[in-house]
Formats: sequence, structure tokens, C-alpha cells
Amino acid sequence: MSSQTSLNNLTELTFSILTNRERYEQAFCIDPPDDFCPFGVPCPNPDVTGIGQQISIYITTVIYAVVIAYIPWLQRPLLYAHLSVLYSLLIAGLISMLKGELSRGDGIFVIVTVASPASLYLWYYSIKSIWKADDFPIEQGNKSKPANQSMEVKIVRLVSLGSLVFEIAMICVLFIPKVKKINFPQTACDMAYGTRALWYNVAWELPVAIQLVCMTVLYFITYGIFWLWTRRQAYEIPAPLLEPFKDNDFDSKNGTTRRENIDLISWTERVLFDQYPNFMNRSLFICIITIAQISALPNLNYVIQSKDCFGILLIAFGLFRELPRKEANRIKTFAIRIVVFLFFAVVWIARMVFGVFLVPNSADWIILFIACSAASWSWSRFAASNMKIFLPVVTVFLALVLTEANIWIIVIGDPKGLDFGSYSVTAKNARRSFFVIEMLTLLTWIVCWLATSVWPWRRTVTLDKFNKGLWKRGHLLKMFWIILGPHILWIQASNNSNQSHPVDMTFGQIFALIVSVVTIITLLDEAKDVKKDIWIAVLKSDVMYYEEVEQPKHYAPQPGLGL
Repeated sequence: MSSQTSLNNLTELTFSILTNRERYEQAFCIDPPDDFCPFGVPCPNPDVTGIGQQISIYITTVIYAVVIAYIPWLQRPLLYAHLSVLYSLLIAGLISMLKGELSRGDGIFVIVTVASPASLYLWYYSIKSIWKADDFPIEQGNKSKPANQSMEVKIVRLVSLGSLVFEIAMICVLFIPKVKKINFPQTACDMAYGTRALWYNVAWELPVAIQLVCMTVLYFITYGIFWLWTRRQAYEIPAPLLEPFKDNDFDSKNGTTRRENIDLISWTERVLFDQYPNFMNRSLFICIITIAQISALPNLNYVIQSKDCFGILLIAFGLFRELPRKEANRIKTFAIRIVVFLFFAVVWIARMVFGVFLVPNSADWIILFIACSAASWSWSRFAASNMKIFLPVVTVFLALVLTEANIWIIVIGDPKGLDFGSYSVTAKNARRSFFVIEMLTLLTWIVCWLATSVWPWRRTVTLDKFNKGLWKRGHLLKMFWIILGPHILWIQASNNSNQSHPVDMTFGQIFALIVSVVTIITLLDEAKDVKKDIWIAVLKSDVMYYEEVEQPKHYAPQPGLGL
């Protein structure tokens, strides 16, 4: 069939496609020509891009990431499950390529789907374990044998690195033109659908990486400014501010004590309760820090924004869950609560009606509120000879700049923003993705925390202390920032790379689904053994009961972090 042939010239075939499009597609895709693309997308390849294959690898990969972060004793079985679904996709892609049935678009789907956040983690530690075998993420079957002598570690590491080599080879074949003996069929569909424009899906992690780099640079610039200020000859080191809580300050069993090793959530708790003693309550505080942690998640932009929806629901619950304190003016308290609720309602409506480029989202407003509260708290507790004026000015200025920048970061927070000049040939709504990452304001929260609890005393924070300070009570922040956020963007990129979305189920897909079901059962079996107190601590961003450490009777706090 020549390139000049069209459906309008083939009356019988035109009739067939109008009466039974599904059968026409099946007949056409038995041996599709390279110079004709009647459907606008390549013929489906269920062995590679089937719905079962997608669902299985998404489930298994996310569960494996959860296991890596929280359940180290399950790393061994879940590693095998993860590698099995990876290789099922890689082998299916290889067989299709050797048979000349793998389109360029399906090849892009393979490399995007294989390079998940969990796979990137596995490849990194596989390479690192070449020099230090103990770093390989697996619980050995024979624990008495050192990792560098374990045959299991060596074999599994080789298998892991094999998938990396396959990934690199596939990328080279796809993006280096005219590789010998490698032909991708249905080249006409590459132009019709814009397959070559789908390269931005391969770089789905770039928006995350760019924002992390920007946050890191700004963090060190801010730290440098504070370092220079505290090294002035006229600077006076302030007295310790982080006094211990009393035992009965909170009724919560797992309430964090106020001591020198104050973490991010505990610091926020102290600032808000100190600044608003008659307004702040436990429920409102939990809702505020939950919204702040949600800022690490990608924002769903589809008519309404997910962060705004979560924000207004949590704020409404936190504001009206508890009655005002007895010593507070109830009328004034309820009036303030109503005003706050109406403010977030206006933000939600404004962003829904007028778009996302006019008003910060609800999570950004919450972090800006925390920053302003920290500035006010610092003004009343530091002296003019140290941080009374300097700290509030710098933190509020930084908060305003980052809040405004976070509105426009969507330009590079969307992977499709990297799709330069190919909007006319890509899919519908190609200018925007459903999920975009906007997380610059997290830096505001972190800087305010360290600027009031560490830097004024000319102290620095090691990476270990920094991690402990972030995650000690920031359980949701860890889950959103490290696991769910990257995997949501990866799943979106993988799904966008799948052009045909076939629904036919093959044996390979059924096998992959069985593997994913087994991983779900394994995770649920572990989850049922987790005590109720742990789940409550996670949801309330509280200290895990097994992390509580009894303080000595003569505990003497020192300024700064002592994690």
C-alpha cells in the first residue's frame, strides 16, 4: 500500500472501518505498512504496553519503594518481585524488537517504565555495592556470611546491573538514528503522533531535579548570609531558647517534648502554640502541618487543584473540630475561625475560576503563615544585638520570594514544559500535564526552622541530624516527598508514553498481575501487624512510641539541634 493511498479511495475498507472499527484495526495491524498511519497512533502491542503490564509494574514498583523506606526485612522478596516485572517488560520489548514489531513509541514506553524511582535507587546502590557490598539493598538468606562473600548478592547485583545495561542500550537505539539491523515499524505514525516529541517523558525527573537544585542553592545562600551575620564582631550569641515542655503540656500519649533536639514538626508546634495560645489547638495544628507536608506532593491540575481541595477540607476540620479554650473570648475566636475559612474558600474559588498563575495554593499560604509566625516569634525572643531584626526580615523576604516563585514554577514543574515546539503533533491537552510539581516553599519551612533553632548559636547541622530533624515526626512529608511524589510523576510519564493503550490480556500480563497481587498480599500482611498507635502517630505527625526517650531528671537544654 503506497503513501498516496487513503481511506477515501478504498470504498470497501472505508465501509469496514465504519461498521466495525475494532475488526478493521485487527486486520490492518496484522502487517501494518511503514508509510501509512490511518489511526494516528501505531498499532497496539499488548505484550509490551498492555494494561496488565502497566498495572502490575506500577503496583510492584510503588510497594517496593515503600519496603525500601520502611520495611527492610521485606527487601529480599520484594526485590525479586521488582526484578521479575522489570525483566518481563524488558524481555517482551526485546522479542518485539527482534521481530520488528516494536514501534519507536513502544520503545519509549519501555525505557520510561523501567526507569522508575525505585529502579534508579536500585541501580545506584548496585553500582555502589561493587566497592561496598553491604550497601546492596537486600536482606541475605545466609546472614552469617559477609555480603561481599555472598553468592546471592553477587548474582542479584549482576541481574540488577543487567537491567541498567539493557536500559542504556535501549535509549541509544531509540535516540541514535539509523542503528544497523534495528528497524522500528510504522514510521509514518512517528510523524502523525509525534513520537519523537515524547522524549520529555524520558526526562520526567528533570522538573524534580531542577527544583531540588534550586532549593539546595538557595539553602546554602541563605545559610551563608546567616553565617556572615553571626560572625560579626558585634554579634552576641543569644541565650538558650528551647526549654523543655512540662509533662502535662499535652494530653497526647505520644506528644513531643520540647527539648534541644527539636525537629521540624516540634519546632512548628512550639512556634504556633507560643504565638497563638488562645487560638491554636491540637486539631488545628495537626491539620496545618498536614497541609504543609502535602506541599511535597505533585499538584493535580484538572479544573480544580488537589492541594486546594485538601487544604480547605483540612482547614475546615481543624478550625471547627474543637471548641475554643475556656479562657479565650469565644466570639472573637469563632470570628477569626470564620474569616480564616472564608479566606481559604476564596483562594480555592479564585484558583479554580481564574487559573493557577494568580494566587498561591493553600499549602503555600500555610507555609507563608508559618514563616510569618516564626518571624514574629523571633522578634519577641531575640535581642537587637543578634537576630531580633535580621532574622524576621530575611525569613519573611525569602518566604515571599519563594511563594511567588512557586506560582510560576509550574512552567518547569511540568515535564511537558520541556516539549519544545512539538505541541501540534502530540496528544490533546499537550501543553499541560495533569500532575505538576511545585515544592519550592518547602525550603521556606526548613530555613525558618534552622534559622531559629540552630544558626543563631553559630552551629551547623550535619546531614544525619538534618535527616532526623525532617523525618522524626514528618512521616507524611517523607512518604509524599520521597515515595509518592516521584512515583506519581513517573506513572504519569509512563502512561503518556503509551500511545495505543491496548486492553487485550496476554499470558505475560497475567503472570505480571499475579506477581503484583502477591506483593499486595505481602504488604497487607505486614500492615495488619502494625499497632494502632503507630498509624495514629503517622496521621497526626507525632513521635513513634518506640522513639520516645526518657530525659534525665537534671536535663539541661543547650541551644541548637542535638538529635
